[in-house]
Amino acid sequence: MSKINKGIFNIPLNSKNISSFDVLNEAIDSVILAEKYGINEAYFGEHLTDKHEKITSSLMMIATLSKLTKKIKLGTLTVNLNFYNPSIASSLISMADNLSKGRLMLGIGSGANQTDIESVGLLNENNYEKMLYHHKLIMEILTSNSDISKKYTKKTRVKKLGLGYFNKLYKNRKKLETIMPALGPNSYNVKVCAKNNWSIVISNFCSDEVIDNHIKNYLKYSPLKKEKALKKIKLSKYIFVAENDKIAEKFVFFKKSPFLQSINIIYKKLKYFNKSYCFGNKVSSPKEVLKNIVWYGSTKTINRKIIKFKKKYGNISSLIYVNVPKSKYKIYNKSFEIFSKKIKC
Repeated sequence: MSKINKGIFNIPLNSKNISSFDVLNEAIDSVILAEKYGINEAYFGEHLTDKHEKITSSLMMIATLSKLTKKIKLGTLTVNLNFYNPSIASSLISMADNLSKGRLMLGIGSGANQTDIESVGLLNENNYEKMLYHHKLIMEILTSNSDISKKYTKKTRVKKLGLGYFNKLYKNRKKLETIMPALGPNSYNVKVCAKNNWSIVISNFCSDEVIDNHIKNYLKYSPLKKEKALKKIKLSKYIFVAENDKIAEKFVFFKKSPFLQSINIIYKKLKYFNKSYCFGNKVSSPKEVLKNIVWYGSTKTINRKIIKFKKKYGNISSLIYVNVPKSKYKIYNKSFEIFSKKIKC
């Protein structure tokens, strides 16, 4: 079987007491290390008003890492396009893509946190439709062969002074991968992405049943042949690799496990907003969530899980390792290195 890409996803579900400085620098260091280990892709979550998730701009993270890395692709998960005027979003996306020499992957959304949506005055808007409309305009600005800027600077442009023109993507490239996350079963995002030949990232909070639902629905709605459609599907996953299965199980469920701490934060959030169904049926505690969504064990066990997954579905685009907060217990920090060097995708 052919290989699939490896990625890393920084969704910093940290204690509220950790400083923004520490969170951001930990994420930056993780991507520098990921490139050193040969990882293909890196992604960043973002929220404006969340004490636990302190990355507020994935585009700024990409801009920062553009000169600290050389090869690794850098993705937003997500930029909420409805929050931005399309001219501003286009300019920021163009800048990030040029700084990174075309390594940008554009993950888009409409705002998962209601507090973020309220903070930008959009509580009463149809944010999903607005996001899709803005995406259309942004892609026109960035990739159109015609001078689309005339629509935006008709009254004030001065051709001889070069005023009234948008910057394009790196080397005027026309293809920018668009990605959307997939969380709950029968996700509308999956249908939209499949029909538009966009990519999806299946959330690391999804149980096996929900993952199965997302993959089957993407293949159902995609006009592409199965092999090509699968290359539009990325799976983000909590993965913990240890010396053997018993040690892995012990430390995943350890009371100070960064996996347990992270899941405890997101479990409370999703339960509050009636979205905990993504964890699987009849899940009533963070420990039960861990059992459903984390791949843990020895290198042999994790490799077996990947082989089983590939035999069932085929070769998807990427397996994305979810980066948990750094721990004083070195066994957790060592897991990513083992995943990078010894896990075969």
